[in-house]
Amino acid sequence: PTQDDQTMAHWFLSTGMPFLVIANKLDKVKKSEREGNLAVIRETLRLPEDVPVIAFSAEKGDGRETVLEIIQAAACPAEPEE
Repeated sequence: PTQDDQTMAHWFLSTGMPFLVIANKLDKVKKSEREGNLAVIRETLRLPEDVPVIAFSAEKGDGRETVLEIIQAAACPAEPEE
């Protein structure tokens, strides 16, 4: 993660607002290295476990459905049952 990534993560964490991190360019990383890279992102940005870190490839579409589901859930929260 860049210094700008770290600044943004720190800002979001300070607001208490929910957010997620989308780790783009998944297709450029070997499958055997993906989990380790995601762990480095989480550690470097000092993210708690409740902040999703989504591996994403715009080229192949990997992670797209997960990102859309999270956005949909945030935009249209389920109404509580009575």
